[in-house]
Amino acid sequence: MRIISVLIFVFITLGGCQQPDTKDVQNIYENSYIKVVIDEIVEVENGFFLTVTLESITEGGINKNDYAVAFPSQIILANGHEFYKINEEQKTEFVNDEKVMIREFYLSESENQKLAGFLSFSLYVKPTFNKKLVTFEIDGNRNNVMSDGIILTNIDLKDNYLRLNLNDVHPTKGIGVTIELEGERIYPVVSRTEQNLNTMKGEFEFAQPLPETILLMISRANLSETIWELPFTLEF
Repeated sequence: MRIISVLIFVFITLGGCQQPDTKDVQNIYENSYIKVVIDEIVEVENGFFLTVTLESITEGGINKNDYAVAFPSQIILANGHEFYKINEEQKTEFVNDEKVMIREFYLSESENQKLAGFLSFSLYVKPTFNKKLVTFEIDGNRNNVMSDGIILTNIDLKDNYLRLNLNDVHPTKGIGVTIELEGERIYPVVSRTEQNLNTMKGEFEFAQPLPETILLMISRANLSETIWELPFTLEF
């Protein structure tokens, strides 16, 4: 009887213990175009520097005008303490042709406030690709190319046929595919496509055999504003 009483006490004690708050730590975001990493957080007196890197994962690399990045105006810790973005402190640096680094400073209105626990916030990244007509030089040796936010993969040139998969930051509905041969714009005689919102799988048949290298022209029917919300959670 004594043993049963002890076990009941243990179960009641364990059941009454509160489990600590847990969250999934997330410091990397990746899609078909870029990888975004919370690279570094450096604490200073009453604030911290937040450094983020954007890295292109496509063949085209990254240019300074490809993406607009918005940091949150304030970041609130799990304990309720607030840090505010100081706009004039933002700094952008190009590491190489494929990576850009952005640093932002956050300041606390409370003295001696330190980072502790979980830090959750979202970055907002807006691709700024907006050409109505995008051109590609395609040959049999290039199977993955990107220009102005359009990614072409699984490219196959054979006889009269061009086959490819397409991904775009804009909707693919109404998109047009033509080629240029000897200065003349050539339209396919038959187009077979499977489309979702931002993707397309296509087979295009032309009236004549295609050369090994072509100038491919993709025309967009719709340009829309795309903004990616990237949630991050860090633990200190």
